[in-house]
Amino acid sequence: MLTRIDHIGIACFDLDKTVEFYRATYGFEVFHSEVNEEQGVREAMLKINETSDGGASYLQLLEPTRPDSTVAKWLDKNGEGVHHIAFGTADVDAEAADIKDKGVRVLYEEPRRGSMGSRITFLHPKDCHGVLTELVTSAPVESPEH
Repeated sequence: MLTRIDHIGIACFDLDKTVEFYRATYGFEVFHSEVNEEQGVREAMLKINETSDGGASYLQLLEPTRPDSTVAKWLDKNGEGVHHIAFGTADVDAEAADIKDKGVRVLYEEPRRGSMGSRITFLHPKDCHGVLTELVTSAPVESPEH
């Protein structure tokens, strides 16, 4: 079962400049930042609010670290903007299997490591009305980590 909008991923050319925009314009602060070598991105998670299931909702700002990353290719084609939407679930494996049984292509055979120790997979945008969709099982978060 999907429990919340976990985050909205926004691709950007300059992470620091984009973080500053969200800080100055909306007052959002960086809750977590990291480099994900596997995905080829440097990212910042801006916490928007807590959710009733113990999780939270975030904006995830993504800057590519190499030209062959998925986000770099997406930026070349589309420019900056919304890259994907992510839904939270208690069990990404079961949720992905259930959705796959409904005819939606799941992009990873096995979930991968995502932000803040989460487990993630993606659904093919052509099967989701043009929207790249991520499924996320969050790792427990005790306190902000930068």
